[in-house]
Amino acid sequence: MKKSILAKVVSVAALFITCGAAFAAGKYDNWPEKDIHIVYYTRPGSGGDTFLRNMAVAVKNKLNGHNIVIENLIDPSGAVPWGRVQRAPQDGYTLACLSTTVVTADLIGHSPVKYPDFAYVCALGNDPQYVFTRKDMQFDTLPELIDYAKKNPGKLNWGTAAPTSASTICSAEIIRTTGIDVNRIVFDTGGDTLVNILGGFCDVGVGEYVDMRPQVEAGNLKLIALLARDRNSLNVPTTVENGFNIVFERLRGLAAPAGTDPELVARMAEVFKAALDDEKFKKYLADEAIEGKFVDGAAFLASYDGVAATIKDNEAALRGKKN
Repeated sequence: MKKSILAKVVSVAALFITCGAAFAAGKYDNWPEKDIHIVYYTRPGSGGDTFLRNMAVAVKNKLNGHNIVIENLIDPSGAVPWGRVQRAPQDGYTLACLSTTVVTADLIGHSPVKYPDFAYVCALGNDPQYVFTRKDMQFDTLPELIDYAKKNPGKLNWGTAAPTSASTICSAEIIRTTGIDVNRIVFDTGGDTLVNILGGFCDVGVGEYVDMRPQVEAGNLKLIALLARDRNSLNVPTTVENGFNIVFERLRGLAAPAGTDPELVARMAEVFKAALDDEKFKKYLADEAIEGKFVDGAAFLASYDGVAATIKDNEAALRGKKN
């Protein structure tokens, strides 16, 4: 009799332990249970917005019948949209898509949004920067460009996008490390830089492939350097292989409000990582020369620490002082 009662007690205890373990292991298995809102700071059709919309389609079958809603809160500094995410509930349903602007807006523009103050989920792609110019310019490589600039100080007009853009950071880094003297012109967007280069008002620019792809394919622009260690699918010579230790990794990824449960962050990363298995998403990445790769939250944040260090090295130029 005593043995029977003891066996029942042990069985019930084992059942509770098993159920508790299963509950803990699958705490967020049902996420998402409603639509996810991803907030971004640029207009529909921009490079980052297009990335998000393609990603949303790629993970559609992982959302338990729900959707990803892209909210474009247009603000060049990013302070309004990203600030909204920082103040949102820590439930995984209001996320930010981050780019390097979240770092520059803080360190250059004194944004109230500080880039470390998020729970970084993951990044899914590196959208690199290129040095480009018109097809008819006399230099075809980065060494030729630097040599021309040194022999003709103050003659070249070098265009970049907004003060807090990746193109502006990269341009300042190239100008500082090579010691060239150029007229740096800062426009509102990468599209404005492109138009001015095509129109002959600027000679050189730095930007992302998605902005210039049609003009490159039409033969009106040429890419003369990729700011990376290794060549990508476009086979453009890199800064490193040309003897310039200038590398800029521009990761695109997602972040949640600070304080979000790490288990939920891990679940979100698992869901979004599935985009990289989708054939249409992989084709989109290849077409835009974006390197598709999964980067966990800790490494994603660390990459932005690297961007912050580059900004510090170029602080004077980025604040509008003489290069």
